[in-house]
Amino acid sequence: MRHPQEIRLLADRDLQNLILRAEALMKTNWIHAVQLLIRAVEENPRDARPVIALGDFYQKRQLFEKAVKCYQTALKLQPDDNQLKLIIGNTFFAQGEYQLAIVYYDQISDPQADVRYNKALALAYLGRNSESIAIMREMMAVIDNNPFIYFLLIEQLLRIDDYEAARDYIAKAEARIGQHRHLLLLKGLTYAHFQNWLMALTAFLAFEQSGAVMQSDHVLIYADCAVKCGMPSRAIGPLERAIERNPYTVALYEELIRLLIQQKQFTQAREYLRRAKRYFPLFSPLLQLLQSRLGKAGD
Repeated sequence: MRHPQEIRLLADRDLQNLILRAEALMKTNWIHAVQLLIRAVEENPRDARPVIALGDFYQKRQLFEKAVKCYQTALKLQPDDNQLKLIIGNTFFAQGEYQLAIVYYDQISDPQADVRYNKALALAYLGRNSESIAIMREMMAVIDNNPFIYFLLIEQLLRIDDYEAARDYIAKAEARIGQHRHLLLLKGLTYAHFQNWLMALTAFLAFEQSGAVMQSDHVLIYADCAVKCGMPSRAIGPLERAIERNPYTVALYEELIRLLIQQKQFTQAREYLRRAKRYFPLFSPLLQLLQSRLGKAGD
C-alpha cells in the first residue's frame, strides 16, 4: 500500500504532466488544450497551477477578461503571490483599465522598478501627471541610467508646463544615456518653448534623420522653428508628410498654404487648398483669407 505522501507526489506529477501536455497542444489543438486545463481546474480546486496555466493561455490569445478571472481565482488560493498581483495589474493595464491596474500594483509588497514604472505610466494615462512625476523622481534617485524613466518623466513635466524642469532632466539624460532619438524630440519641443529656435530645430532635424515627426502638433512646432530660423522651405516637407498621414488637421493646411504663398509656390498652394476643401467644406477664417490671397495671385 502506497504512503499518502507518495500518492500526493504522484498526483502532483500527473497534474504537472497534464499542464505540460495542454501547453504543448496550444499550437495544434487549442480547444482540446483548454478542455484539459478546465478539467484540471475542476479536479484540483485548491491548486493554483492549472488555473494560472489557463489564465496564461487566455492572455496569450488576448482574452483578457477570462484571463483576469483565472488569475483572481488563483490569487484567492495564493493571496501573498506578488507575481500574480503584477500579472493581474498588467492584464488590466493592457485593457486600458488603468485604475484597476493601480489597485493591484499597490497590493504588491516591496514593489520593484518595473512595478513602479508601470504604476507611473498608468497614472500618466489617467492624467494624474504630478503623481506620476513623483514616482519617476523617486526612481531617478536609484536608477539614473534608464532612458524610459527619463522619457516618461520629461513627457509628464511637459504636460504640466514645467519646461524648466524638463530642460534640466534633458541635460541629465544626455549626460547619463547620451543621444537618443526620442530625447531629441523632447528636446526640440522643450527648447521651442524657450524660443531657442536654432537648438530646437537642430534637435528636430536630427530626429528626422531616422524617421518623421509623427504628431501633428509636434510637426507644427517643428515648422514654426524652421520659420523662426529663417528657413521656411525646411518647414514645407514635414507639413506635407503630416497631411499625408493625417488629412483631418486644419492647422496643417493653414500653415502649409501660408508658407507656399510666401514662397510664391501658388500652384502647390492651390492644390492643397483644393485638398483641404475635400475634408473641410466650411473653411476656417484663415483658410478663407488664404483663398482670397490666392485668388489675387498669379501662377
